[in-house]
Amino acid sequence: MSAFARVVVLGSLALLAACSGTKYAYQKEAFDTKGPFDRHFNAPKAVVYQAMKRVALRQGFAVEKDAEASNALVVSKQYQQDNLNTLLTISGIVTGAGNTSDAWIAAQEVTLKSHETKQTTSVGFLSLSIPIPTGTTATLTKERGETVVDPVFYERMFASIEREVPNVRAQLESQKLEDDARLRSEIEQKLRIEMEIKARLEAERVAKLEAEQQAKLQKQAADAAAANAAPAPASVPVVVPGSSPAVPAAAPVSGS
Repeated sequence: MSAFARVVVLGSLALLAACSGTKYAYQKEAFDTKGPFDRHFNAPKAVVYQAMKRVALRQGFAVEKDAEASNALVVSKQYQQDNLNTLLTISGIVTGAGNTSDAWIAAQEVTLKSHETKQTTSVGFLSLSIPIPTGTTATLTKERGETVVDPVFYERMFASIEREVPNVRAQLESQKLEDDARLRSEIEQKLRIEMEIKARLEAERVAKLEAEQQAKLQKQAADAAAANAAPAPASVPVVVPGSSPAVPAAAPVSGS
């Protein structure tokens, strides 16, 4: 084969490969600075997260993951048409600080197709094998699965979240006022109980001191009364030195 013929053949093969070759998925990624999957909000991340969850619940999505600590949400919804079953899963996360935040949303769609297979069993009759149907079984096969990239879909969802933000903000503020009022009431009740306990303890202390003072006075009165009621001691004759002690006179003896 001549050099010219080889060049023609190789060129034809390269052109054929370029026309029939499959483009890799990663080649579609441009990593643009702005895409349909994110939106900036002039609202705290807690408000945007609650708005995102409300929008999903209002559309009938089931919550698969609800991590309020990290503001991460995963919801899903099923669609049935004939023998096709489509599962739409939406993942969202909100980040930010202060009164501004950013939300990211990505949706994946997976379609499964249901196939019914007849089941039979063979029954021998004489020299024949007769198949007899015993029922059917349904199996699911994956038809397709991909990330939703339609900007209109994300624009609708972000717009719904934007409309829901004021409602969530108002409700959270109202809830905060209620929580503050309840906390203030609990603190006042606690202080009132503490004051009642202190007053009761003080009353018990005063009553105890009064009882002790009363008991002391009663004891003093009893001691004084006992001292006044005691008999005087008997007198003892005093003997002067050099004198004879007095002799008591004898009692007169009566005559017989």
